[in-house]
Amino acid sequence: MIQKITFSGVKGMLCLVALLAGSSASAQIYDNGGLSTGATTASGVAAPSGYTWSEAQSEAGNTTESNTNAGYSAIYNTANTVNFQLADDFTVPEGEEWAITQFEFFGYQTGFTGLGLPIDALRIQVYSGDPQNGGTLVAGNMTTNVLNVNASGDALMYRIFNTTTPAPGTVQGTTRKIYRFVGDLVVTLEPGTYWVVFQVHAANDGALFVPPVTIPGVRGVVGANGKQNVVATTTVPAVLGWAPLVDAGNPATAPDFNQEVPFKLNGEVNLAVANNAFSAKITVYPNPVGANLNVSLPTEVMADSMEIIDITGRVVRKVVSGFESVNVADLAPGHYMLHIKAGNEIAVKKFIKK
Repeated sequence: MIQKITFSGVKGMLCLVALLAGSSASAQIYDNGGLSTGATTASGVAAPSGYTWSEAQSEAGNTTESNTNAGYSAIYNTANTVNFQLADDFTVPEGEEWAITQFEFFGYQTGFTGLGLPIDALRIQVYSGDPQNGGTLVAGNMTTNVLNVNASGDALMYRIFNTTTPAPGTVQGTTRKIYRFVGDLVVTLEPGTYWVVFQVHAANDGALFVPPVTIPGVRGVVGANGKQNVVATTTVPAVLGWAPLVDAGNPATAPDFNQEVPFKLNGEVNLAVANNAFSAKITVYPNPVGANLNVSLPTEVMADSMEIIDITGRVVRKVVSGFESVNVADLAPGHYMLHIKAGNEIAVKKFIKK
């Protein structure tokens, strides 16, 4: 797990968007790391229109060493001669509850030119704790296909090796188009550290690879701890088990760097779980609202202030008096969040401006 950014940064914004978006399965609540390195290679070549590159990286300022792995295997085949799984962890912060409905992964099949997806199956498991060290399975299995074909598709990126480092670099190409693989798996998670494990089946029963988290100027993010599991098969009867995802570097003398698995979680975040008793005392109505949003406060609650926050995380209204009714007629239609502060307590209420 890389160091996850909380409400002061990216992850906090993702959680906020999920909270405001209600129960929509398409609301992104977590992102374990990026893949795109931009529309231009390190050597200055533009990506095809509408696409970006995902270019294996060198450390900023290092002109002699780069990453060498384009991707890692997470496939099984019908003959049971190959069976790989990938895994990485994420943390549900204190005070939050994540109602997850979808998991999103990424992968490519070299040379695939089909109109659909290069895979026809996706299996997912969620563990409380590290599955390598006695973690408890809380959702999913390695037999059920949860692939959502309609939600999956072209990720609009091409995976390439480093085009400048080590010199002369590797010429970019478009044979490794990255696809987005979305799986429907519903699970509600309380605060804690969890691991997601997944594998796919290629539609042609062949190979397929998952690129690691790729950030410009970084060969391996701090705290990276992605893993690959080699499961026993007819050709590999011994269970080889879990091993860290490592990029050994190019040239071979380059230092090794641990890697992260890119994935996203979709669903809904319920905030202030620990303060539900306070929040439960407060109601807002009508919801959806057209003009005046009424706030019902118990007589013992003395509100200090209220803020209305839009789906981008921007405070669009601050209320310092007249808490019982707030005029929102001028707000654009959409989802909003009302923060009500009373002493050391905060209530979070969602509402929709119609």
